[in-house]
Amino acid sequence: MSFGNKPVIECESNLKLSVCGCLDILGISLLSEWDVLAFVYYHGVSLTSAEQIARLLGYEDSVVGSALDRLERETLIGRSRLSRGVRFYRLMSIPEPERKRSLEYLIDVLETRGGRVLLRRQLNSTPSEPGRKEQSARAEQMEGNHYA
Repeated sequence: MSFGNKPVIECESNLKLSVCGCLDILGISLLSEWDVLAFVYYHGVSLTSAEQIARLLGYEDSVVGSALDRLERETLIGRSRLSRGVRFYRLMSIPEPERKRSLEYLIDVLETRGGRVLLRRQLNSTPSEPGRKEQSARAEQMEGNHYA
């Protein structure tokens, strides 16, 4: 079986390398970081709390809080000041073409179940974090679903 003129195995290998490269370019190393970024991406500007995001994604509050901090440091998301327990969360405009293309590529690839499985495998192979076992089990449950 082939995809275009390339064997399927070669395409899968190239896809894996591309996904790894895009994650590196964006500075994403944990599944929770990707899940939070995808949540903000798919929901646009959201007025919510980290605790509400955690509940919707099935993570511990502290895991989502850490992911939000990391994504903000990487200038992938922006958040307003805390007001009455909630903030505005939004995807930041990414001025660097390579980073912008990397995010667009990952979003496109991850529209498929195979892409989501590949991403989960790549991010689950990174060093552990607190709550990783719970996170991994939750990801397996949600594997067939799109982001909340």
